[in-house]
Amino acid sequence: MHLIMKTIDKVSILCILALAFSCGQKDEPAPVKPEPQPETRTLTFVLPSIDLEEGEEAPAALKTAWEAGDQIVVHGEYAKNQVTVTLAAGDISADGKTATKTVDGLFPYVREDCTSSLYAAYPASAVDNLKHCFFYSKFSTTNEEIMAASNSGDTFQFQRICGILSFSVEGEYEGYLLSTPKKEALGYEFLQVKLTDKEQLYSQYKGDPVLQIEESLEGSNILVYLPDGTTLNGFTLKLKENGEYTKIYKHAGVVEIGRGAMVDLGDISDELAHYDNPFSDDVIDLDIMGNANCYVIGDPGAYKFKAVKGNNPLAFVEEPEEAVVLWETWNDDSEVTPGSVIASVSYAEDYIILHTPDELKPGNAVVAVKNASGKILWSWHIWIPATYIETGSFGNIMGADMMDRNLGALVATAASDSQIDVLSYGMVYQWGRKDPFTAAGSFNSGTQATWAGEAEVVAPGLITLEESIENPRLLGHQDNADWVNVPNNEYWSETEKTLYDPCPAGYRVPNRTGSFWASDVSAQAGWSINAAAGWLKVGTGVFPIAGYRDDYGVGSMAKVGARTLYWFARAASDAKGAGADLRQDKGTYVFGSAPKARLGSVRCIVE
Repeated sequence: MHLIMKTIDKVSILCILALAFSCGQKDEPAPVKPEPQPETRTLTFVLPSIDLEEGEEAPAALKTAWEAGDQIVVHGEYAKNQVTVTLAAGDISADGKTATKTVDGLFPYVREDCTSSLYAAYPASAVDNLKHCFFYSKFSTTNEEIMAASNSGDTFQFQRICGILSFSVEGEYEGYLLSTPKKEALGYEFLQVKLTDKEQLYSQYKGDPVLQIEESLEGSNILVYLPDGTTLNGFTLKLKENGEYTKIYKHAGVVEIGRGAMVDLGDISDELAHYDNPFSDDVIDLDIMGNANCYVIGDPGAYKFKAVKGNNPLAFVEEPEEAVVLWETWNDDSEVTPGSVIASVSYAEDYIILHTPDELKPGNAVVAVKNASGKILWSWHIWIPATYIETGSFGNIMGADMMDRNLGALVATAASDSQIDVLSYGMVYQWGRKDPFTAAGSFNSGTQATWAGEAEVVAPGLITLEESIENPRLLGHQDNADWVNVPNNEYWSETEKTLYDPCPAGYRVPNRTGSFWASDVSAQAGWSINAAAGWLKVGTGVFPIAGYRDDYGVGSMAKVGARTLYWFARAASDAKGAGADLRQDKGTYVFGSAPKARLGSVRCIVE
């Protein structure tokens, strides 16, 4: 026991001595990394050369010489240490290609993978460097002549970061707007480039794409700066004068832009066309009530509507190139003057823009938009009535408020007339189609109303839906059956207004349910008929005995003054559509069905 205690005492004494010794020692201080010291160096800045043919001059807007007041940003690792160098006249060589200046406050950035240690960017106004610059230069725009360089010793050989698209144009234009049909990126709101003494270390980082470039213009030269690797699959250039864009240049070919390269399209003056501006205050928007296959115009002027399919505001036609007037009619047998209903039509910025003559001419027209190959992508019916269209219940004979006239009629049918006005016949339609055809052109006559423009084409048999869209004047048919090769009972619908409904916004083809012809029309209150005058009446609604058309070989109306057919939105079968088959010559006025290929009338009801 005594021996154990002595051993413990010795251990304790040794521990106490060791602790005392350690407390008396101080830690060695860590080595302090010296702060980098700013350097003063005399730097030379060299502009990039430009390849010119003999006798050729560089474009006026291209920078070929330094000027007093030019500012260059030089940086190393951190933006906080970057220096803005302002050139004075004495710094610049006689030819302006180089500028040499002594610069204080430089903090070189040393890396093992490159010998360059300082980086420069021009112009300083476009530089927007991050906190850590490293060997990057960040620019806040690409639509100007931005340049970057890394040092080789004390010399900076600048490189152009963007390529150039060049034009010239005659005239006193004050600005331009460049865009592409597919809304491709024309630049970026910031572009960061990595540029060292090793060419393989060049790269660029893009962000926030710019989809159109709008700039002022002085002189005849237009230089558009585009980032390296830009490919334009066609583009448009609009030119402004007196505050409005009035001219347009369309380039259909592919343009590829490389860094520091120039694509010069030369003088485009002879290729300029009139630009119909859809955003002008003078252009009335017809889509205010909604999109449709038919638009009603009541006053002379300029109008626009979106180039979308039917009533779907998101179904834009694809790759439209131009708009055309396919045909026009005055709804009678007069010789129609081209341009009398619609003076002109054009396509721009997803809109169809049309102009009426200064003196409005009542009538109907069909306008279409085509692609670059001339293929019709979609078409629309423009309806210009002679009198204001009224909507009412007319004795609630339709189960919904309806128009006072047939679709396309220039006037309403009046029961007071001893002979109805031929302008009240309106247009006729194959069941399920959106595009109209002319009805009778004179009272109780089987001859169609005349038109100016594209001729009707009668197909030898059934056609496809695509063919009906690509050629709104093409009539498909099969005896006592359909016009389309694949039956579809939903082209018109009782449950909702469809893409192919021919009525204007706010209206639709009527339902069968609840309409006055759900039973024998002649048994309804207010029924009367005046065969000599060419009308029948239900409630207070008056309907012309307009006939119909199914003699496709001849192309004339049938049974005018004897019968009329009013379509429903319902299909009776794959071959037939439901409708009111009103026959004065047979004394039957009932709901029935008719071949979908037959052309009948439509009386639109309120949706």
